[in-house]
Amino acid sequence: MPLHKTATGRTLDDRTAVNRLFDAYAGMLTARQRRLMRLYYHEDLSFGEIAERFGVSRQAVYDGLRRSVREMRHLEARLRVLAGAAHNGHARRCGAAGRLAAVERAAARLTASGAATRPLVRALRALREVL
Repeated sequence: MPLHKTATGRTLDDRTAVNRLFDAYAGMLTARQRRLMRLYYHEDLSFGEIAERFGVSRQAVYDGLRRSVREMRHLEARLRVLAGAAHNGHARRCGAAGRLAAVERAAARLTASGAATRPLVRALRALREVL
């Protein structure tokens, strides 16, 4: 597969993989890289549309995206956050459920003390449904 297809995620599988990388490693990118990634992968803007917003060439947009994706792939190769998540998914869900239960108990204590916790309780219920 040519470099441009995987570098900018033209196939659905590539885009999905890049979005997963972005979810895991966005915090390690520069603000400019994050913005480029969001515009291209989340808002589905073209290189030309992004180039106009940044006042740069389409090639500069392409190069910036390629570097960002390459950097995130390098980070994943070193840190294996996504690979570990696949293997530890069940354990993580169980751990999250336990932590959620602790937060639910704390919210119940706040409610009993008269604190206004309706939005918190609703959010916890929604999270419980997801888990």
